[in-house]
Amino acid sequence: MLKEWPKPEVAKALLSDEHRHAWGDLKRVMLATLGAWIAYFLIINMFVRSLNKIVVPVLNMPLGFCLAIQGTLVMFAVALYTLNKRVDGALDS
Repeated sequence: MLKEWPKPEVAKALLSDEHRHAWGDLKRVMLATLGAWIAYFLIINMFVRSLNKIVVPVLNMPLGFCLAIQGTLVMFAVALYTLNKRVDGALDS
């Protein structure tokens, strides 16, 4: 099976004992990031009706709509950036 991989060094890194701990940390951080993103999305959607009473002056749109659409996208981008930084740190050590 290892011969079928396009880059054998990737398969060896996945199977090595020294990287096994780093992959466990990656899984933990990835699940925490996903949990934080889902929590943000659910909390904003629970309060969207009360947040819609506030209008964002520049966009002339309800605040609940802005936070549910654009805010979730920004939160997801920040989560991916944070995940990338933590993964780089975990795999380098």
